[in-house]
Amino acid sequence: MREKAIVVSKKGNKAEVEVIRTSACAKCKACSLGSEKKVIKVWVQNDANANVGQVVEIEIENRALISATFIMYVIPLVSFLLGVILGLNFANTLNIAWEEPFSLLTGLLFMSLAFLAIYLNNKRFEKSRMFTSRIVNILDE
Repeated sequence: MREKAIVVSKKGNKAEVEVIRTSACAKCKACSLGSEKKVIKVWVQNDANANVGQVVEIEIENRALISATFIMYVIPLVSFLLGVILGLNFANTLNIAWEEPFSLLTGLLFMSLAFLAIYLNNKRFEKSRMFTSRIVNILDE
């Protein structure tokens, strides 16, 4: 996936860029930024040696985008469903009268643990070059 951005600062071989949102971004409701005029700033690899103020094209691999989506959405959802199923079985085993609320709480606990695991592994994900966007082209010289 490629997007246009403006370099706002540099630090070593990394650059902080402000993503230029397209009209497709405004129509997409996938995140809370779709309808608002909020600025998206991210740090990217600056292999092209772009300078502050230049318009650049940044890219993240599709594989990385799909992996990140899987980590943030599918793993917590599967954890929630697993927690609900285990909660129902556990409630039946212990003869808990309120099976559904107990299974819901168990599902929420499992989902929270999944988000905690993702949060605790965030530094490792940041160090992985797979999830790092990079500048692939300088659009204005």
